[in-house]
Amino acid sequence: MAIDLNWKYIVAIVLQAGVIVYFVMQAKKNKAAKAKGPVADKYMDLRNLAISITPQQLKLEIPSTHILVYGIVMDWDMGEDIVTLCAYINGAANMYFRSGDAIIGGGKNKVVGEAAVDFVIMARDLLDRAIPTTTTDLPSPGCVRFHFLTNQKIYAAQENINFITNGTSPWIKLFESGNLVMTAMRDMRNSEPK
Repeated sequence: MAIDLNWKYIVAIVLQAGVIVYFVMQAKKNKAAKAKGPVADKYMDLRNLAISITPQQLKLEIPSTHILVYGIVMDWDMGEDIVTLCAYINGAANMYFRSGDAIIGGGKNKVVGEAAVDFVIMARDLLDRAIPTTTTDLPSPGCVRFHFLTNQKIYAAQENINFITNGTSPWIKLFESGNLVMTAMRDMRNSEPK
């Protein structure tokens, strides 16, 4: 049984690595095609906007007596690039790369929207493992950081990607859920007319 479970993790990680390699290659192509400019500033502006979005901007009414996760931002430092995935309970989803690429409007696609909602719902179940934060730093090298957006404050958690890939992290399922959103967004982009 343990061997079967390990193979499942290995297969999942290999698939996820393929998704990330695709996005990194796309980002490198876009970076090479663009003239040097304030790409990093634009990335940070988009990321900060994603983290600061409020329930009111999403047209959500959340009673102040409850803490509710309405969005999650997952930042993954992959060494050469950082990918930021933003997903909200209304199905909206965007993805930004520090190298300059972006996929926006993912929630308009049914598959992406459903995956985004599932990602946020899974984040709700893990909120008690995160800690309240007043900063929204990028992850450390080789790490993934989750920012849980709630109607009262932002919570954060960071994990070393090695613990996710070796199957010892409590954040595996959330990371995999985020990767499902990323895969759906990649498929959406690939199906768009060129």
